[in-house]
Amino acid sequence: MHEDAGTYEDAGPYEDRAPESVWDGTKGPWWRRGPASAPRLWKYPREKGSPGAPLSTWAVGGTLAMARSDRVEAYGLTTGDPLWTWQPPDGEVLAHASPDTPDGVGVVLHHDHADGDGGAEHVRLTGLDVGSGRVLWSREQRADSLGSVGGHAREVALGGGRVATARPGHRDGDEDGDGPPVLRTIDAHTGTLQWERPVPERWGDVSVVRAHPVVVSTVGPGEGAPRRLVVVGEEAEQEIELPRWAKEFGDDVAMVGDLLAVECAGPPTPDGEEATGSTLNAYSVTTGVLRWTWSSTYGATLSPLAHRGHLVVLNGYGDRATVLDPADGRVVAERALPGHSYRARLAAVGDFLAVVCTAERPAHRLRVFRWK
Repeated sequence: MHEDAGTYEDAGPYEDRAPESVWDGTKGPWWRRGPASAPRLWKYPREKGSPGAPLSTWAVGGTLAMARSDRVEAYGLTTGDPLWTWQPPDGEVLAHASPDTPDGVGVVLHHDHADGDGGAEHVRLTGLDVGSGRVLWSREQRADSLGSVGGHAREVALGGGRVATARPGHRDGDEDGDGPPVLRTIDAHTGTLQWERPVPERWGDVSVVRAHPVVVSTVGPGEGAPRRLVVVGEEAEQEIELPRWAKEFGDDVAMVGDLLAVECAGPPTPDGEEATGSTLNAYSVTTGVLRWTWSSTYGATLSPLAHRGHLVVLNGYGDRATVLDPADGRVVAERALPGHSYRARLAAVGDFLAVVCTAERPAHRLRVFRWK
């Protein structure tokens, strides 16, 4: 834990130091032994069967929308009232959804068929107005330009109005795409190639983590090679080496200014000892240097979210939210979130937080809170 983050034992009574520019409402302090509870506005009804995990959740204005493999459904942010539903054409499934909504537009990638390797014959990208559910644009996308598009594929990412892909390139006169791998970005709306770069051999295996900005995960080459995150631009990149004990890291990375925050699983514990959860590592994008780390005193640290210039993380089973100052990792505020979620993720707009369960088991998918 960062020395300035503090714990209840170290800091004494909890004081909410979140600036009003972040969360609005009446300024504290909240002198309590534990965090105050955020008021819950509504929760999604418990599901039956195994409808699958959400691909993404969008919070725009007064609308909260959730993209799933068979549909996108939207609700009133404060009431939970159903607003609209969009489904892809018959026989098609959603494989990816953008984590962000530039200008209120959410982008989904859907296809008619994928083989066991994630290959698809016909791929389509669609832009949805999150407020109304109206289709703003939809276009065909050449599948061979994307590589594997299955829902668990890590060769494709959406975000910032673009598609980022990492896949084998084409040799001269060869249409099979078995040349050296390339990393490319494509305008999601128009299909225009924005830039393309060869993947350096030293990166080894590459998976796309984020599209805006482009962040890839690399391992190798060679046994025992370190895992890296690489922030990639059209002409330059910055490599960030993760701890060697971090054999796993969170699917979500959050960026605030020059800071990139990522959840690293571990560190490992001696045999017989209970796991201590995860550590949030924060790196400078400019230098790749580790600036600070933060570990929750309560369960695992999950799903960092950049919101209004701060980092918000979930603890335990999505039943506590902690706000961190990106400059040094200190805790500036914390709230209890009644209820729990497995594999929880966050979406936020203004001072509203949506906690999303991404497990495939039946669950309350959404719980929506107001910070104060």
